[in-house]
Amino acid sequence: MMIVMQSLMAFISVYFFAILLEAPKRSLIYAALTGAIAWFVYLLAGQFYEKVPSTLLAAVVVSFLSHYFARYLKTPATVYFLPGFIPLVPGEAVYRAVFSFINGDYPHAEMQLTEAVMVSGAIALAIFVVDAIFSLQARLIVISKVKRQNKL
Repeated sequence: MMIVMQSLMAFISVYFFAILLEAPKRSLIYAALTGAIAWFVYLLAGQFYEKVPSTLLAAVVVSFLSHYFARYLKTPATVYFLPGFIPLVPGEAVYRAVFSFINGDYPHAEMQLTEAVMVSGAIALAIFVVDAIFSLQARLIVISKVKRQNKL
């Protein structure tokens, strides 16, 4: 039940963040849905995996949904990327790293900073992989259309 409640809160926060980013009105619900589903996947995966693999899985979901909604609604994918990734951004780890650094706890600061970099890398990897898959799919569709036209 707690996962559903947190996903609902993620939906609301991503919705208002999308408004802050001036996303088109017809895209607000889809952007919020992207963030809520990503947070749900992150929390669910977090019960079985560590933070980095959970983030990677959730980021793949955000990337996939962003590309899907972009094609479905004929809008740029960044309309869904930016708000959708907000729940996954490692802000807490960066905050704790800076806090530990200021207080002189350098080993803890290093650990938190390493975690933040790894989570950010997982997000970047997911964006790259899913974008490459969608680009490849688009090329294959164009190639098949050209081949069909050449046969006629």
